[in-house]
Amino acid sequence: MIDEAFLPFRDLVDKILDIPGANIVDEESGIHSFIYEIEIGTPIELDISVDDEGKVKIGSVPPLYRVNSSFRPSYHSITIKAEKYTPPENGE
Repeated sequence: MIDEAFLPFRDLVDKILDIPGANIVDEESGIHSFIYEIEIGTPIELDISVDDEGKVKIGSVPPLYRVNSSFRPSYHSITIKAEKYTPPENGE
């Protein structure tokens, strides 16, 4: 079971890529602006567990706290690169 403080990893990716105002269209002025590719790097804490059926569950959250001590928690770093998929017009 994933720690309740963590999101399933796929939910974190969905939230990172949900960019408000990604498409700006002003037909009257003839302005069209679209974000079709994005790359984001971020530190992350992971919670990896295996459920009763043997399925691996990955939980993730941005680092919850910073500890000033001689030993720091181990954070991971991920880079997410996403590109909008547009199917070809001929259906291939």
